[in-house]
Amino acid sequence: MISKELIHTKVITTFHKKSFNTPLIGITGGKGGVGKTTAAVNIAFAIAAKGYRVAIVDADVDAPNAAILTSLALNEPEQVYSMIPEFIETKCTRCGKCVKACRRNALFMPSDSLPVLIGDCNGCETCMLVCPDNAIQKGSRPVGCTYKTQSGSITLYTGELYEGAEESAFVVSALQARLAKHADDFDIIIVDTAPGTHCNVISALRGVDAAYAVTEPTPLGAHDLESILKLLNLFEIKSSIILNRSDLPGSESKIRTLVSEFKSDIPASIPMHESVEKSYAEGRPVVIMFPDSEPAKIFFTLSDSIIREYIR
Repeated sequence: MISKELIHTKVITTFHKKSFNTPLIGITGGKGGVGKTTAAVNIAFAIAAKGYRVAIVDADVDAPNAAILTSLALNEPEQVYSMIPEFIETKCTRCGKCVKACRRNALFMPSDSLPVLIGDCNGCETCMLVCPDNAIQKGSRPVGCTYKTQSGSITLYTGELYEGAEESAFVVSALQARLAKHADDFDIIIVDTAPGTHCNVISALRGVDAAYAVTEPTPLGAHDLESILKLLNLFEIKSSIILNRSDLPGSESKIRTLVSEFKSDIPASIPMHESVEKSYAEGRPVVIMFPDSEPAKIFFTLSDSIIREYIR
């Protein structure tokens, strides 16, 4: 019998594998609205300002906004498709096994026709596996799109899930596959994940060399920071914390406790500043619009440390 420890080791080893050599840095967070994407784009642009080739991957495909915060157009669209079942009339015996096997209850068997797709199919292909007559073939439908935009030393990869679609995992996977084709063209890759600890966040963090969890010193910020640090610890990802809006009154002591508990650190503590608000409103990184501001200097210092540790 294979031990749990061996299984865990194999899972972690597989999780940390990647098909390219370029350093991959994750920017993540347990909750939305704390400045995660702001941190990601400013780190990326600060590194690019030193002459390095940087890819930004906006993996928050349900609500992508890196293009907005950088005023970059969405170029080179590529459709993302999800599998849906198509029933072959000459083979289907209407046994109903596909309907029973569908965990999403997306199939319905009318009294006088072939099974009908009535719900949200996630493309798991279980219906095809259980069909005894090979009466189901793969169909497809568009569920999203990926984009690639280059501007100077910055290349932005963005994924977008279409409204009404639920198959965001397909878009994240397509985005990662598109990046992987050209990943070695860059000196470093910055991945901006969705907020939370769900499957798409885990997928976006696969292969990262380190992750920076963005939070704020509020009770909710501390609560959700603990969740994301637990996730990073589970997958043995090196973690650091970016404390945004650090001068908010609240729960910085709790943040510091978590730093100690998870053996992490806070390499960047960014106070509220009008330069960040103005750059946010203009859709330009603060390191470009106000390079001499206090927040920009902090991002430059953080980026210098990332360059020293990960870019060779």
